[in-house]
Formats: sequence, C-alpha cells, structure tokens
Amino acid sequence: MAETKVNNRSVWYIFWALVILGAVFAATQALKPREMEITWRRVLMDGHRSGVKPFTADNLDEALGRFTEEGYISPAGTVYENGSPMADVAATLKGVQPHMAQLKQVIGHSARMMMNDRDNPDLPLGNLFADVLRSYATQYFKQPVDVSITNFGGIRIPMPKGDVTLDDISSMFPFKNYLCLVKIKGSELTKLYEQLAGTKAFQATSGATIRVKAHELESALVGGKPIDPDKVYRLATIDFLLDGGDQLRIGALAQDVTLTHVLLKDIMLWYVKDCEAKGKLIDATADGRVIMED
Repeated sequence: MAETKVNNRSVWYIFWALVILGAVFAATQALKPREMEITWRRVLMDGHRSGVKPFTADNLDEALGRFTEEGYISPAGTVYENGSPMADVAATLKGVQPHMAQLKQVIGHSARMMMNDRDNPDLPLGNLFADVLRSYATQYFKQPVDVSITNFGGIRIPMPKGDVTLDDISSMFPFKNYLCLVKIKGSELTKLYEQLAGTKAFQATSGATIRVKAHELESALVGGKPIDPDKVYRLATIDFLLDGGDQLRIGALAQDVTLTHVLLKDIMLWYVKDCEAKGKLIDATADGRVIMED
C-alpha cells in the first residue's frame, strides 16, 4: 500500500508540473511581441486633404499658397501665422522653387492618368513605354527592332493627366538604366518569355503577343507570327536586365549585345516632346498583348 501511495503522489507532482509549465508557456506566448502587419494603398494626390495640388512653374501661388501681412494662406484658404510650423514649411518649399523652375516647365500633355502596377502586365503606362523604347531603338540603331522588354520596377510614378512637366518624367525614371540592343535567337527568345511567364510579374513588352496559363507560356507571337527558333531577333531592353536585374539574365541568352549611354528618362523625354511638337496628347491603352490566366 505504501508503494502505491508513493506512485500516486509522483503522478500528481508530474501532472501539476505540466500544468504550471503549460501556463508559463501560454503566458510567454501571449506577452511575446508580434510582428506588425502593414498594408499599403495608393491615394491620388488631388489636394483633398490640404488643398495643395501638383504644381508647375506657372501656378505656384495657386498650388502652394501665398504669403500676406496676415500670414501664410494655404491653397485651401486656411490662414497660418508667420513663424508657425506650417508657414515655415511653406516658406521653405516656395523658396526653392526658383531653383526648380526648369524642372517645373510643362513639356507635354497627357490624355489620362496612367498608373503602373507590377501585377498587371497589360496596362497603358507599361505598354506605352515598351512601345516608345522599341520605336526609339529602331531609330537610334537605324534597323528594325522586333521586340522590347523593360521592367515595371523602373517606372516609379504614374503619368499624370493634363500638364506633364520635366519633373514628372525625371521622377518617373530616376534610375540610370541605359538602352541596349540584343540579338537573340528565336529559341532563346522563347526561353526568355517562358522565364517571364514563370514569374509573378510579366515585364512590359512590345512587338509580341503573349498568352500565359498557370505561369506557363502557352503561346508567343512576334509581329503576329510564331517565333522562328532559328531566326535571330533584335530585342531592345535595358542594361539592368542583362545580368540579374529582376532575376533576368538576358545577356546570357544573347548572341550579341550593344550597349549605349542613352538613359530611359531621355527616351521618354524624346517621345513627350515629339508629341507636344505635333500637337498630340500622350496616350496609350491596354490592348491584350499579354494575357495571363490562373
């Protein structure tokens, strides 16, 4: 009987020890700092909070407000005393504008706001720049360019509706990415499109019609025709994508690569100024050139 009591007592000790350990573990987990979850959303800068709107060299008082003897009057009509934090910030912002006047000059006009989205490979802005890149390359290299590929990540801000300033284009393409021409065999071009199909974001392209299903390439046409595996195609792209940028290594698939010192920003400026000289609005559409299905 004594042995039975000892064994029962040991079981109870073990049971309560487990209960206490469980409680300590639960309390530790409850007090453990959790990772903060952050979500982002885009909000169009339309002045609905502060009244401040995108500005050019000709509308500073309207867009940034003005100073009077009463103090700083914001675009929304609110008056802030001179020396207040809001007035000081406004004074600093307005004070640098003479130095930025060139950047704020209107150089073109856009028919619509065009957004950039890595998850949508058929958007007006991406299509526009891929087309502009191929058109510019054709003129620059003085030979037909069959296709172009550029990355959505290199386009940093939307194309605004209405006035387009030099600052808009400089901000849209802030990186030193340079135009290059790649000669690539059709079989290797197909491999490149297969690689793009397997990624989350199919990059912007021009001259090709692509169909992807379940991240696999179903079809690829260049100039409306199936890719000839033995033909050598001319591809306009950027140096960033030649050796690892956005996980692409176009250079490794190429037969020949020609590098230039032409920045993407300058290519878009060429297009915008050409449109303005011809009295044309900057515009583009989603045209079904890349269709991706789950």
